[in-house]
Amino acid sequence: MNNIIQIENLNKSFNLLDSKSLTIINNLSFSVKKNCIISIIGPSGSGKSTFLNILGFLDSNYSGNFLFQGEDVKNINSGKLNKLRGKSIGFIHQFFHLIPELTVLENVMLPSLIINNNIKDSQSEALKFLNIFGLEDRLNFKPKKLSGGEQQRVAISRALINNPEIILADEMTGNLDEETADQIFRFFLNYIIKNKKSFIFVTHNKKFSIMANEQYYFKDKKLIKNET
Repeated sequence: MNNIIQIENLNKSFNLLDSKSLTIINNLSFSVKKNCIISIIGPSGSGKSTFLNILGFLDSNYSGNFLFQGEDVKNINSGKLNKLRGKSIGFIHQFFHLIPELTVLENVMLPSLIINNNIKDSQSEALKFLNIFGLEDRLNFKPKKLSGGEQQRVAISRALINNPEIILADEMTGNLDEETADQIFRFFLNYIIKNKKSFIFVTHNKKFSIMANEQYYFKDKKLIKNET
């Protein structure tokens, strides 16, 4: 199967206080091939983050067809869906979402422990990614002791530890200065290409967006593909 994700006629609305509804996504179709890098741009509030949450199984309140690796997501029970999310999808957020009480090493180990319940293997994998991203001297630091760039590299390492087939990123460099953002994004993109992962990222940065194999723009509640 060539497509990891196949979506047809996706619709998403929010209920408002006056019993009306606000449509965010309307009759959207979309597919993701293996080893594909996709960028999504568009104005704030257009539905980019909402769509990414649906792709990452974080939002199930929608209508339409969503196949992940050929299986209808709506037919997957919650336990299996949680395992599939933990194993197959890596999610990188703008605001890092590191656990402040845990060390760098423990934060990165956590997704692996949830899936495998093996401390030795989880630690070994965490150390591998922390070395890749130049954090080997920060293992026992708590997040508050790190710079913004270091925190994002920890978050990236955490997203990759279970060797997911697809990585989703929502403004992953949005909280960083331009130089740090550029360094981290380019390094991460090289890792994605080298390891043949699929990568979907939401960004306001046009310089980053044009580095993707496929570029989309959120407009009129749909994704419009840039064919130029």
